[in-house]
Amino acid sequence: MWRLRQALLLLLLSFSFAQTDPLRSQIVGGHEAKPHSRPYMAALKYHNGRLGCGGFLVAPQWVMTAAHCEGNYRVTLGAHNISNKEPSQQEFRIEASYTHPKYKRYNEDNKLILYNDIRLLKLNSKATLNEYVQILRLPKFDRDLSHGTPCSVAGWGRVYKDWSPDTLYETNVAIYDRGLCSQWYSHLNYGKICAGRPNEPEDSFTGDSGGPLVCDGVAQGIVSYGKPCPPGVYTRVSQYLDWIKETMRS
Repeated sequence: MWRLRQALLLLLLSFSFAQTDPLRSQIVGGHEAKPHSRPYMAALKYHNGRLGCGGFLVAPQWVMTAAHCEGNYRVTLGAHNISNKEPSQQEFRIEASYTHPKYKRYNEDNKLILYNDIRLLKLNSKATLNEYVQILRLPKFDRDLSHGTPCSVAGWGRVYKDWSPDTLYETNVAIYDRGLCSQWYSHLNYGKICAGRPNEPEDSFTGDSGGPLVCDGVAQGIVSYGKPCPPGVYTRVSQYLDWIKETMRS
């Protein structure tokens, strides 16, 4: 059955390679994560319970996500199965939402382009940190990761066109040299980072929008956009450290 699913996935990707996906909510390949092994993950859900985006906790009262994740969300922390009311879950309203002031979104040659795709959400109260809810570390300084650096992504997005898991899925990816990645994305700048596994169905395309690209326990990227085949584009978190600190202080 798994081999059949993989074959169907590759067929689907071959038909849609030239497009770009602003939501990046298809988990292609990967596997179910160990429950609560990523206690920093946040689910951004609409009031009807439908998943909107992913995110991650960066301070007791702050969640980071993508700027294009716009909506009247409620935030769930400590979840593995987002369809169940698990005892580990903590739910919050959003007190304030801060989009990067230079965020831009436009289409060029039928391709979506996003710049400064980063958003901070202030929760209406502080999260209780425990074994199910934890903060994900941010980079300490601005630097590029070297080609081949191992990372991972996770989310509750679709595995297939017509099926989304209720439980958290994850997969491993690798960082791509910016020059190499510019073969796929001509608008790649220093505010973006590229990761994936070209020509394989298991890659950076798996993460929900707003979810973290985690490298050695640090949030190095935010799932932003990309083509239905790897690699994918992430907002490079270390480029925005000053803005993050100033926003959270204010």
